[in-house]
Amino acid sequence: MKIGIVGAMAQEVEILKNLMAERTETRVASAVIFEGKINGKDIALLQSGIGKVAAAIGTTALLQLAKPDFVINTGSAGGVAKGLKVGDIVISDETRYHDADVTAFGYEKGQLPANPAAFLSDKKLADLAQEIAEKQGQSVKRGLICSGDSFINSEDKIAQIKADFPNVTGVEMEATAIAQVCHAFNVPFVVVRAISDAGDGEASMSFEEFLPLAAKQSSALVLGMIDRL
Repeated sequence: MKIGIVGAMAQEVEILKNLMAERTETRVASAVIFEGKINGKDIALLQSGIGKVAAAIGTTALLQLAKPDFVINTGSAGGVAKGLKVGDIVISDETRYHDADVTAFGYEKGQLPANPAAFLSDKKLADLAQEIAEKQGQSVKRGLICSGDSFINSEDKIAQIKADFPNVTGVEMEATAIAQVCHAFNVPFVVVRAISDAGDGEASMSFEEFLPLAAKQSSALVLGMIDRL
C-alpha cells in the first residue's frame, strides 16, 4: 500500500517531508513528488503549487508516476462555518468549486459539464481522520469544502459563497481540483486541513501569521492517519 499526500505550499508539506526516510525527489513541471517512508509506510508526497491548475497537474503526475492507493490533501484553509477558529480542523465529506458557473446550461452552481456537482470523499478515510483528530484533542468540523482561484479576504466574498453553498465549512484553492483528478482516476481521497484565517478583511495578515500553526496541526493529523493505515 502506498499513501498519497498532497499539499500546495512548501510550508504545508515540510514537516512530513523532513520525516521521510529513503527520500527521493521527482520534478514534473512546477510540481515536486517526494517518495520514501514515514514510520515504515510507503509515502508519495506531492508539493503541487498553488491554485487549481497546479493542483491538477501535480495530482495527475502523482497518480500516474507514484500510483498511490488513495490521496490525502493536507494544508491550510479559510474558516467559513460558524465557530471555527485558527488551528481547528476541517475534514471533507464533499468538495465543490465556488467559482465555476455553467448554470446557463442547467448545471448546478459549481458543477462542470461531465462531472458531478460535488466530489464525494472516501467515507472510511474521513471517518478515520475525524476519529484521530478528536483523539488528538483537535476541534473538528466535517462537511463541504469549496475551492476557487481566489484568496478569500472579504466579508462580501464570504457572503456570496455562503449564499451559493450554505453548508460550506472552509475555503481554499486546490482541494476540488485534486478531488476531480482523483475522481477521474477512480482513486479515493479526503481533504484534511487546518484553519489559518477567517476569510475576512484580516485574512491575509492572519494567514501569514498562522500558516505555521495550520501546517503543524494538519501534519499531526496526517501522521496519525499514517500510523493507522
